[in-house]
Amino acid sequence: MLKFLFMLAVMFVLMLLLLGFNVARMFKRLFFGTPKHKTSQRHSASAGQQHKAASSTTPRKKLISKDEGEYVDYEEIKD
Repeated sequence: MLKFLFMLAVMFVLMLLLLGFNVARMFKRLFFGTPKHKTSQRHSASAGQQHKAASSTTPRKKLISKDEGEYVDYEEIKD
């Protein structure tokens, strides 16, 4: 019985520590913001991939046929 209570107390203390670290990290981000170098690396990598895809030298084939979206006269029918 004593071992069970000790394990329960240890687990409770670990949960409190984890909760405390998460709250401290939240306040750190709230007051100091996120580090600039981490976010800029992520954005620059994704922007580089998008730039490579956009600067492709081969023209893409048109997916929509020429008659798609053609203007049709509209007549309103009143009853």
